[in-house]
Amino acid sequence: MTTTSRTVTLIEGDGVGPQVASVVRDVVRALGADITWDIQDGHDVDSAVASIKANGIGLKAKVQARALARQTPYTVRFRRQLGIELFERHVHNLRGLPARAQGIDIMVIREATEDIYAGFEHVVTPGVYESIKVTTRAACERVHRHAFEWARANGRKRVTTVHKANIMKKADGMFLAVGNTMAAEYPDLVHDDVIVDALCMQLVRRPHTFDVLVCGNLFGDIVSDCAAGMAGGLAVATAIGRGPGVTLFENTHSTTVDVVGEDGANPYPFLGLACDLLKHIGEAEKAARLRFACEEALVAGLLPQDCGGTTPCSVIHGFVVERI
Repeated sequence: MTTTSRTVTLIEGDGVGPQVASVVRDVVRALGADITWDIQDGHDVDSAVASIKANGIGLKAKVQARALARQTPYTVRFRRQLGIELFERHVHNLRGLPARAQGIDIMVIREATEDIYAGFEHVVTPGVYESIKVTTRAACERVHRHAFEWARANGRKRVTTVHKANIMKKADGMFLAVGNTMAAEYPDLVHDDVIVDALCMQLVRRPHTFDVLVCGNLFGDIVSDCAAGMAGGLAVATAIGRGPGVTLFENTHSTTVDVVGEDGANPYPFLGLACDLLKHIGEAEKAARLRFACEEALVAGLLPQDCGGTTPCSVIHGFVVERI
């Protein structure tokens, strides 16, 4: 079968980013996937955004940009310029990866344009600040529609709206109302809702009971990290951003070389994103081979420092290439 050549923007990021990006490039080459990498400096936001918009696909490591006073944080600014509207975070156990709970398979669909991330804050009076939570019906409908469609397309049975409508009766009240109304269009799916604090407790007690969670921006950020922590941490903490004409495969967490050393990076999160990317471009068989090889490495006990082991990145790299 002929492989279609694709150009993908690669933002190597900082810290261990260049190291794990090098692993991914080598593994993708070993798989025989015909991908040309358009390598960008993530600190030049305009150039990186233009590249992803031109190519339609981006693979991004963490960029350690210094926060400046009165400036929107780098990650929010980058996503906003790119037009990312929502994120998918598929949290599930990997064979061989130590986790606090097994049987987890949760898709978190997170709105990504508004909420408190809109950045509207001001001083009311000295010592009193006001942060404005922005909620629009259009965004509520968009993220719920995506959640229901994703659930149906992927054989899921249940969509749960996450909210705090008991306190934020207007903003989260609308978010919940949109979910309830839209659910009528999907009679094949069960729809329910849960208050966010109760959800966090249940994620710790019985995470395997949840299926698809649809969240606003802030709650989605918190809930997806909580779920990932239960399923194994960094290795399952990756994200896929969706926007008009663009898909961003993003590793939002990273470590620095001075913490783990020159060969101490954890390549599993970026390799997991590579699996998602390969599947996205129609290379499902290669994606499955790569995921299997990563799980075989974990079963063999090849755990990096941030997973509680001592295995160097280069050893994991060599094992995965050998198995694919």
